[in-house]
Formats: sequence, C-alpha cells, structure tokens
Amino acid sequence: MDLITKTANTKIGKKVTNKKNRIVKILTIVLVVILAISAVTFFAAYLPGKQLLSQFENAKTEVDKLKQSVNDKDLDQVKINLANLNQHLSQIKSTYSKLKLVGSLPVVRNYYKDGQEALIIADNGLETGNILITAIEPYKDFLGIKGAATSSADTTEDRIEFLTQSIEGLIPHFDTIESKISNINDSINKIDASRYPDNIRGIEVKSKINQAQDLTSQVYQYIKNSKPLLSKVSWLLGKDSPRNYLMIFQNDGELRPSGGFWTAYSTMTVKNGKVTPGTASNIYDLDDKINSRVPAPRLIKSYHINVPYLNLRDSNLSPDFPTNAKIFLDQYTKVMGSKNKFDAVVAIDTEILVDMVRVLGKLDTRVGTFTANPDKRCDGCPSIIYDLQWMSGRPRNYIEPNRKDFMNPLMSALLANVMGSEKNKMSPLVQTLFENINEKHVMIYFPDEQMQNVGNMANITGKIVDVDQNTDYLHLNDANFASAKSNIFITQKIDHDIKIQNGVATHKISVTYVNPSPGSNCNLEKGDLCLNASVYRDLFRFYTPLGSKLVKMTGSEVETVQYEELNKQVFEGFYGNKFGLNPKSNIKTSIEYTSGVNVGKDYALVLQKQPGTKAVDYQITINGKELPKFNWVADKTIKFSL
Repeated sequence: MDLITKTANTKIGKKVTNKKNRIVKILTIVLVVILAISAVTFFAAYLPGKQLLSQFENAKTEVDKLKQSVNDKDLDQVKINLANLNQHLSQIKSTYSKLKLVGSLPVVRNYYKDGQEALIIADNGLETGNILITAIEPYKDFLGIKGAATSSADTTEDRIEFLTQSIEGLIPHFDTIESKISNINDSINKIDASRYPDNIRGIEVKSKINQAQDLTSQVYQYIKNSKPLLSKVSWLLGKDSPRNYLMIFQNDGELRPSGGFWTAYSTMTVKNGKVTPGTASNIYDLDDKINSRVPAPRLIKSYHINVPYLNLRDSNLSPDFPTNAKIFLDQYTKVMGSKNKFDAVVAIDTEILVDMVRVLGKLDTRVGTFTANPDKRCDGCPSIIYDLQWMSGRPRNYIEPNRKDFMNPLMSALLANVMGSEKNKMSPLVQTLFENINEKHVMIYFPDEQMQNVGNMANITGKIVDVDQNTDYLHLNDANFASAKSNIFITQKIDHDIKIQNGVATHKISVTYVNPSPGSNCNLEKGDLCLNASVYRDLFRFYTPLGSKLVKMTGSEVETVQYEELNKQVFEGFYGNKFGLNPKSNIKTSIEYTSGVNVGKDYALVLQKQPGTKAVDYQITINGKELPKFNWVADKTIKFSL
C-alpha cells in the first residue's frame, strides 16, 4: 500500500471516528435531556400526582362521612368532618403547588388554572359550611337536630315566636353566605367545560362541569333572591299589624293552567303568628252570587263542554298565576264587598296536604281522620285525596249547600298539628314546605307592588318569567276540560331533542301522556265517585321565545293556533273530542319549531314548570349528546357548552 493510500485511509478513519464521537455525544446529550425531563417529570409531576390521588381518595372518604352526618342531623359530627376536610384540603393545596412547574407549560396551563379554581371553590365551600353551622346552632333544638337537650318552644305561640326570631337571626349570616356562594359561582364559571372530553374512563366530565355550574348558579340566585322575602317574615306573620289572606284551593286532580280547578276558597287573619279562620265556601256558591253573563272567551268556547259564560271557576286560563289571582280578587271584592283588604292571595293544591300529612303520620280533624296511605279505591292514590274528593264531589240526590266548608277546619287542624308536632318532625316539615313552594304547589300573589316584587324575586308567585335575549325558554301548559279528576292518575314523559347550527336552535319535543289506571264507574245514579274519566280532554300549549317559528305539530285534532302572550310565542293544540287519552292507555303529542333566540358560544334553556303537575320524566339531547335524565318538578335551567 503506497503512502497516498495510507494517508487517505487514515483520514477516512478519523472522519468515521469523529462522526461516531459526535453521534455518541448527541445521543449522550439526548439521553441526559431525557433523563433530566424524566427526573423533572418524576419529581415535579408523577410523585405529586400520585400523592394527590391518594389525598383525593382520603378527602372523598371524609366527604362521604360528612354526607352521612348531615343525613343523621348530627351537628357535632358535621363539625368534626368539616375540620378533617379542612386538613385534607391543606395537604392537597400543598401538594398541588408542587405541580406549578408542569402547570406553566403551554399545553397544561389552562388545566392547572382550573385546578386552582377548584381549590378556591373547596375553600369557600368549607367556609360556607362552618358559617351555616354557626347560624343554625342556636336553633338546633327547634329543628330537631341530634344533640339538642331541651325544648326551646313548648306552645304553638312560643314556636311561632321562636321561628320568627330564628329566621330574623339567620338574615345577617345570609350576607356572608351569599358572598361565599358568589365566589364559588365566579370560580366555577372560569372553568371552560368545552376544553374537556365528554368522558374519561366512563366518567362524564363535560356534562358534570355544566351541571355543577348550573347548580351553583341556581343556589346563588336562590339565596340572593330569597333574602328580601325572609326579611319580611314578621310582616307575613302580622307582628306589626294583622294580615288578611284569601286562600284558593286548586284541585290538581283536574289540572288547569295555574295548577288546578278552583274548587273552594277561605279567608283567614294572622296576628302575631296566630291564625284565625274566616269565611269559607265552595267556588260554585261564589259563582252563583256573581251570576256572570260575560260571554265565554275563545278557549272556553273552543274546548269546554256546554259552558256559554265565563264563570269564576274557569277564569284561571293564564299560566301566569298573578294574572289569575287579580281576576279572583276583583270578582270576590265585587260580590263580598271591600271592607276587608287582603294582603295576599295564596293558592295551594292537594300535594302540600298529602306531603304534610305524610310527615305527621295522620291528621285528626272534626270532619274526620286523614292519612297519606295508599288507597285501593283510587288505584293507590293517597287516602286523603280520595277522602277529600268523596266529601266534595260524591253524587248526591239533594242540594247540599257549603259542601266544601270542610277546608277551613282541615287547614286549621293542619296548622295546629304542624306547630304542635314533636321537634323531630319540625325539620322534615320545614323541608316539605320549602319543597312545595319550590315545586309551585304553593303560590302567593301580593296586591302591594313592592311585596309582589319581593315575591317574584323569590320565585313564589307563579309568574311566567322573562329571560334575557340569549336564553332559550320553554313552558308546557295543560288544561283538563271536563275530564273528571283524571290528573290524579296521568303522568307525563318528555323527549326533547335540540339541534343547534349557525346560532339557531331547532326543537323537536315529544310529550307522552300515560293513564295507567282503570276507568271509574261514572254512572251518577249508582253513586260511585267519578275520578278517572273515560276520555281525557286536554288543551296543551307550548310557550316559547318571541320569534319562534313552527315547523309542525302532531297529536292535535285541531289546527295549531299561534299567537303571542305574556311576552312569549304560543303554539296551541287540543285532543279529546275526536280522539283522546283513555284509562290504561297513552297518547303522544309532538312539536317541532325553531327558537327565536340567537345562540352564542354557550347554550342556556329555562324550563318553567306548570303549577300543580307531578314530576315529569324528562330527557334532553343537544346536538346528539344525551344529557342525564331528570324529573322535572320545578323550574330548571339547562346549560350546555357548544
């Protein structure tokens, strides 16, 4: 081999060696970087993450214990659980701070911030819990909370006085609680649900965030809007001056637009919390005194049977209770005189009677003993429902004046039993009352404008609400026209499909009415009680935003009637003359329309429930995504991130 060749080979060998060295250096650097990243990830992410999971599990166990303590009404144990949760939260916050380096990376930055907001929410939640304990602890005996030793109120008058003081004592705490819930609401709304997948390992993520945002918003609005009403408790109980109330009894077994057929009324005076019954009568006696010759309006002429004039008993044609209450009050005043000025008109239906009696166990009155036990005479409906229907509507071969005068002694006995009940029943009774108000089995109209505004804020007036221009709206309203008391048995199921495209929401709503019970023997000569009619005759109306456009309606035997009312676009239908809902059968109606609302990035829908109705089995699907099914028992807001 000559010198030139040797030199060339040497150079080539050096180049190969250098290249190998560079590759080795690069690989070494890459390996060092990988090891460094792995180390950083291990110490900055994996270890804290693993520790967080363990701490979350411990906190979750404590949350489960807290729920049990609340259910047991064990205030002392609740305090312990909250203190333990506070320690767990401190540990979680400390561990979470170790993820700050990883949380600064572009991909995970927003998720890290969401975690920080979640910790703020937890902080405010625990603080709210401690404030609530401080607020209610002085009244735990009255509320029947575990650990109470002595009776704080022995007589009915004592209980009323104590209840008033209790509510007034809670009001200052409401400011602090409202502030904390406001902070929680702000934090949870900073979390963008659209960043998250629909589910992770079978756990619904996006929908859970939307539900939490919706619930928090509703709780915040409830607390904020209820505070003015709570400050009026002394006024309502007549502590400064006697309050006069006109009560309307709505029979939800015969459903009407504002909750039920107006069957009877009574008056009462409340002074220093003591209730004094006044006059009482059935609606037919009042109609006889009015002797109306006002021609029946279109709805009555079109769908009622042989009713040429507008009677007071048929005057609650609006789904808006204040509208109907004004009519009742005006007609009552014309006939009975205006010497007694009423401070409020209160409407109740049978549901609150059933629920209260269910808590009490039974109700003894001078007109009989009532229970909420299932009664085979009405296919398992509560016994008190059948008894009341029998007392007021049983067939008679004679004229019986004041056949519904039993309502006054019934209500007097109910009030006396509630205020005189054992203290362990006070908490469920109070809870039952609030549930019935929330579900619109109790509604109040105030002639005084200021009080009415307070009632509207607290959502106790049955008013059809106005929503902002970016919020969708739906109210379904049914009216039973001459179908006995079939609504005792009828249930509803709604499938609601919403497709949103280019800012337009198209609704397809299917409503299934089911009557699972056998028909009644409605032969009056036989003397049986006619509850479940052979054919159900139903006027149904969909109240939607102004500007909504009908695509089609099915299940109506009349052409769809369209008009504007109560600042809503209404689509009206009817069944029951040509075909109807029979006992032990079902019938379906449906509507398709485009909403008049312009939809933005997020979609919100207000579902306003009709007073007097049972729970409705409700399923919503938005853009093909099926939301969790729920029972529609009260006004509800649905929020969905598009």
